[in-house]
Amino acid sequence: MPKYQIALDIGATKILGASMCGKKIITKIKKPTQSKAGKIKTLANINKVIENLLIPNTKLIKIGIGIAGQVDNKTGIILSTGNFDKSFQNVKLAESLKKKYKCSVNIDNDVKCFLAAEMKYGVGRSFKNVIGLTFGTGIGGAIMENGELKRGMNNTAGEFGHMKISGHWLGSPPMCGCGEKYCWESMASGKAWQKLAKKYNKNKANEIIIYNIVTGLLNICYAFNPEVIILGGGLMEHPDMLPKIKKEFNSRCQFPWFKKVKLLKPSLKDEAILLGSLL
Repeated sequence: MPKYQIALDIGATKILGASMCGKKIITKIKKPTQSKAGKIKTLANINKVIENLLIPNTKLIKIGIGIAGQVDNKTGIILSTGNFDKSFQNVKLAESLKKKYKCSVNIDNDVKCFLAAEMKYGVGRSFKNVIGLTFGTGIGGAIMENGELKRGMNNTAGEFGHMKISGHWLGSPPMCGCGEKYCWESMASGKAWQKLAKKYNKNKANEIIIYNIVTGLLNICYAFNPEVIILGGGLMEHPDMLPKIKKEFNSRCQFPWFKKVKLLKPSLKDEAILLGSLL
């Protein structure tokens, strides 16, 4: 009997799912997460995507999930998700999916999946010290040091979105999903850009967001001394965003080695988290 896998990329806004045979995508679909509608609705949407990806007369051997949040990757329990409804925490998702679909289940933070895939298949292949970042509803991060994915005490290493920056803002800084102000993601994410563009204009939004992004990147360089920072997520799809970030970054570099840091776009596009969830 033919075998296949299902991979899910679960963000606060959308669920991207694919049925896969190895690296080859058979079917790919996208559905709203409805992350603010509560735990029951979000779980129903996750199961609906999986059901739509099932292939008759074949054997499902694995489900891989990358989710925007803090995950115990050993147990598959979703500990918390800052941009989801507050009810969506301590969710034993791996356990329930194993029982329902009779296959192995791997769940990890989405950016750890993103970076693992880019290191194996994408732009990170030639490097050992790499930071992965995604700029969407929030800012997610992951750390690869000497070729090893750093997880910290409970797999939450790399939560750069909640480091505090002074940054630029017009008026009072917005509240982050975690309940605090001055978080990097509340001042430099795609969601932050949308708030500024709606209130002012796109040019003003770009100016502020780029400054705030680079402030965070410089902090990361001081702490981790990376060779490469891979910048993904919806905000980076704006065609002039990365060139402007590079220009701002180089203008604010305080040490010569900063200029050696490569700021790169991911090469796997929206397939990175899907591929990484199955590694």
